[in-house]
This record gives sequence, structure tokens and C-alpha cells, in this order.
Amino acid sequence: MNKSKLIRWSVPIAVLVLFWVIPTPEGLTPAAWHMFAIFAATIAGILAAPVASGALMFIALAITYFTNTLPLNDVLKGFASGTVWMIFSAYVLSLGFVQSGLGRRIAYRALSLFGGSSLGVAYALGIADLIMAPAMPSVTARSGGIILPVAKSINEVLGSQPGPTGKRIGDFLIMTCFQFTPITGALFMTGMAANPLCAQLAKDGLGVELTWGSWFLAALVPAMICFIALPLLTFKFMDPELKRTPQARVMGREELKKMGPMGRQELLVAVGFILALIGWGTSLITGFNANAIGLGLVAFLFVSGAVQWKDVLNDKAAWDTVVWFGAIISLATGLTKLGFVKWMSLGFASSLGGLD
Repeated sequence: MNKSKLIRWSVPIAVLVLFWVIPTPEGLTPAAWHMFAIFAATIAGILAAPVASGALMFIALAITYFTNTLPLNDVLKGFASGTVWMIFSAYVLSLGFVQSGLGRRIAYRALSLFGGSSLGVAYALGIADLIMAPAMPSVTARSGGIILPVAKSINEVLGSQPGPTGKRIGDFLIMTCFQFTPITGALFMTGMAANPLCAQLAKDGLGVELTWGSWFLAALVPAMICFIALPLLTFKFMDPELKRTPQARVMGREELKKMGPMGRQELLVAVGFILALIGWGTSLITGFNANAIGLGLVAFLFVSGAVQWKDVLNDKAAWDTVVWFGAIISLATGLTKLGFVKWMSLGFASSLGGLD
């Protein structure tokens, strides 16, 4: 083991040992305090990265069981969570978006409609991100795999590259696209992988059940205010040299011509996407579980041939996410079950006594 890796290993081990040996605070059981020590060490391990995060999760689960902190059923409970499999379902759909070209078609269509100015280009890329967000919980797939390549192509057409020419429009577009990501990701429960985890923790720890529809309604106003204001603010602060960009609109139209009419795979992915949105958005009325709708979506994509199982097997990010979130949910559920979350919440609440 080289010195660098030894140092990275020392961080989570030190955190674990430190919290483990500290006397259990009043109001907690030793098991609850040890659960927090394991959880804190896991987070420290993710940051220090002595091994891949998926491998680290298995180590954390093993420590949780062999220290008698949680029984085996609770240690593996997260992998039975519907939340994990809804995230997986959205990953399968996002694979269809990338493979079929539907994501690029949406981006170029928005560009052809709104790309006549630098602000229009920024909003076009943001709108494309917004449309794809409920179907693509992977920021890497959505922004890195679709939006960024389109933005780079626009910059090349307009003669704006990293460096001095970036001031023409490139710096403004890249910064705006980067800042759009947390806004579109926050608007939908399936907009980023962490959102369903937050919903699961709210249900387990606070007894608050968030559906896909209720999440969307709660996030709609603040997210859209941010969505509208962001390009205006970055435009003001970065002040791109190019204000009018008719070339970008032409580029969008030309790329759409090259793509031709929608193919079978694109149509099937689009149908699956629309059906999933309808199902998630009306779950309060129909009573269908959002996680079950995700499973139905995956079944449709496989039966129709829009996505192939062998391609899913090759999607390392999807499986890594399943392992990562399954383990995190197990650890977080353990904190809730052993009373740590309630103890911590009461502590915070008491410190806020007397405040409006």
C-alpha cells in the first residue's frame, strides 16, 4: 500500500475510532452512537476515497453487522427499498435518451427555436436540460453526455474556445449550463439520484411522505424563479461579447436535418417517458406507487426493445448507484431506528427555542 492510499485510509479509520471511543451522549444508546460513528466514517471515506465508493459501502455494512450495531435484515434493508429501484428505473430511461439520440434532438430543437441571441442560446440549453431532468437522474449523463457536447459545438461554430476567445460567448454558456444543473435537478424527484433518498429519509425519520407530484409542486415556484433569473444574472456579470447569434439557430436546424425524422427507438423512449411522467404526476389520484411506475417503465422499455438488457449491464454508473444508495439507505435507516435522528432533531429544536 503506497503512502497516499495509507493516508486516505487513515481518515475514515480515525473518524470511526474517535467517535466510537467518545462516551455515549446522554439520551442515546451505545448502539445508536456506534451507528453514527460508522455513518460519519463512511462519509469521511467517500471524501477521502481510499477505495471506490461502492466497495466502501460494503465495508461499512460489514462493520455494522459484525459490531452487532444492526441485525443482518436491517443491514440489507436498503437494497429492498423501492427508492433504490426507482432511481435505477430512471437510469435505464436515461440510457434510452442517450442511445436513441432523443436527448440531442430535444437540445437542437430548443436551439433552433430560441437560439437567435446569446441569452436565447442559454435558455435553449436550459430548457433542454429541464425537459430531460425528470427522466435522467444522472447529472453526468444529462449535462455531461448531452448538454455539454451541444454547448461545445455552439462555441466552436461561434469561434469561442477556452482562453481569450471564451469571452465571446463560451464562458457565459458553460457557466450558465453548469448552474442550471442543480435547479433542474431539484425540480423533480427523479431529477438527481439524491432526491429519492431525501424523500425516503423524510418518510423514515419524520413520517412525511413525499410523492413525485407533491415534490414537483413544492419545488415548482422557487425552481422556476431561479431558472428564469439565472441566465439574466450570469449575462449581466459575464457580459458576453456576442449578443446576437443567428448562427446558433441555423446550426440547430442543420443538426436536426442531419438526424432526420424520429426513429423507432426514439419514439419508444419518448412514449415511455411521457407515460412515466403521467404516472408519476397523477399518482396521488390513481394511487399507483411511484416506484412501481418506475418498474413498469423499465418493463415497457425492455419489452418494446427501446433499451437492451446487455446495454444496462454495461452501464456501470447505474449499478454503482444501486449499491451506493442501497447501502446509504440501510445506514440512514439504522440511524433512525436506533433513535439517533430523533435525538439530534430534538437537540437542534431546543437550541432554536424562542425564535420565530
